[in-house]
Amino acid sequence: MTLAVAPPLVRAAQREDLPAVARHMRGMLERELGGYDPRLHADVDDLAGTYLGAAGTRLFMCVVEGPDGPALAGTASVRAGGPKPQFVPSWLARRYAGRRVGQICRVWVDPGHRRLGAGRMLALEAARWALADGYDPLCLHTNASVPGALAFWSTFPGATLVHDARPDPWSTVHFEIDPAALTVT
Repeated sequence: MTLAVAPPLVRAAQREDLPAVARHMRGMLERELGGYDPRLHADVDDLAGTYLGAAGTRLFMCVVEGPDGPALAGTASVRAGGPKPQFVPSWLARRYAGRRVGQICRVWVDPGHRRLGAGRMLALEAARWALADGYDPLCLHTNASVPGALAFWSTFPGATLVHDARPDPWSTVHFEIDPAALTVT
């Protein structure tokens, strides 16, 4: 007899989810992303204020069925604006100036849940939500030192590499998403 396993569920995070989301994000920062930096991770300090009820933002989570019940597999978010000008070349900051740009952020999947589709589901949901909210273009950046991160975004539908900032302190690679590619996936 085989037991049916519920497929991963991607949904918008609610207030009651925020403690688990915060634990997940802080764990990812500590284990894989070089630790917490208040200049870069202020949204993690105030998930409710940043993502719940704020126009143009959304926080998504992926829940999978685990041996002990539902488990948080990963997160993704959408925020208004491009990369912070103090951390990118001026030409990249100017590229997004005066535009209604959305940024896909915090696509962080727990290592135990990787390569099962959770990251793709989260990123697609975030990108589609951002487009429906009127963002165009969509941008993102990734830390290429995280195993699989660069390959993930390099094969994401419509992703185009815009700037490889390596060897910056965060191994940053910037992408844009072509909205047309998301309508066919």
